[in-house]
Order: sequence, then C-alpha cells, then structure tokens
Amino acid sequence: MYNYDIMNYLQQLQQYIQQQDQKIQQLNETIRDLKSDVEKIKKQPYTNIEKIEYKFDQLKVEHLDGTLNIGLNPTAPGQIDNFDVQQGGMNVNGVHQQLREQLFQQCSEEVSQFLNEDCVRLIEQAEHQYDLRLDDPHRKHIIEDIRKQIDSRIQYYINGQPLTEQDSLLDKKQDILRQVKKDVENSIHHFLNHLPKDQ
Repeated sequence: MYNYDIMNYLQQLQQYIQQQDQKIQQLNETIRDLKSDVEKIKKQPYTNIEKIEYKFDQLKVEHLDGTLNIGLNPTAPGQIDNFDVQQGGMNVNGVHQQLREQLFQQCSEEVSQFLNEDCVRLIEQAEHQYDLRLDDPHRKHIIEDIRKQIDSRIQYYINGQPLTEQDSLLDKKQDILRQVKKDVENSIHHFLNHLPKDQ
C-alpha cells in the first residue's frame, strides 16, 4: 500500500513538472516574441518634437519661391501635399482658383451672349465676302460647333493670364473676350473659305 502511494505521488509530481515545463516553454516563446517586437520598434524612425517658439518679429522674407511641403510625415515621405508659392504673384491656391473661376464664369456668360446675338451677323458678313449663301440650319450648326469648343478656348486664355488679387478682373476679362471673339471670327472665315462655292 505504501509503495502504491509513492508511485501515485511520483506520477502526479511528474505530471506537474511536465505542465510547468510546458508553461516555461510558452513563457520563453512569449518573451522571444516581445523581444523581437521591441527590436522592430527600436529600428523605426521616430520624431521627438520639443518646445517650438516662433519669433515673428525677427522673421524677414526678402524673396519667396519654390514649394512648401504641408503635412510632412517622416515615416511616410510619399504622403506630401504640395502648396505652390510663386514669386511675383499670390499663387495661394484657394484665392487664385477662386479668381480664375470667377473670371471663367464672367467670360463664359458674355461669350454665350455674343454667340446668341452677334455670331449670325458675322457669318453673314463672311458669306458675302466669300460669295456664299447658307441657310439658317447651316448657320446654327456652325454656331453650335463653335459653342462646343468655346469653354476650352476661354480656359486656355485664362491659364495664360498671371492673376493676383490686385489685378482688375474687368481688364483681364476684356482682354480674354477680345481674343476669344477674334478666334470665333477666324474660325468662321476659315470654315467658309474652305466650303465648296456651290453651297
């Protein structure tokens, strides 16, 4: 009976030791994983920003050009939003874009009115010059064809204009309208000049 108790005790002890051994192995694996994670974290770049003080009264800018990088993240250098600053003009994207959109809207409305009211007269004058006679549907077709291309023409001339807040939009608009109307007139003459004379 005594031997049986000793054997039973030794078996329980052996099971306990095996369980403890398994736990130790699991803990060792967990420690290895944690060490590996810590090493990875140590190798990653980090940013340590201490106190930043701006002294604007000591700031003097003589000349401003180039590219300002906004939203710079040292761990992901590809994620940079560009903000262009050009010397000689205030190219702050919001204001600049707003001026261009306003100019485009004004020009577009006036050119549309020009096509509706004056374009037929220009076509008739060109018909007389080239000794042609078109019917009304043909004239309307020419005007509609021009109308489809007019927005890109206005945009082309706006993009060629340096714009700042100090510029007079009226002067810019008049200049663009003059060029666009000249293009319309030239396109009418070009079209009619290449029509067969039996039209």
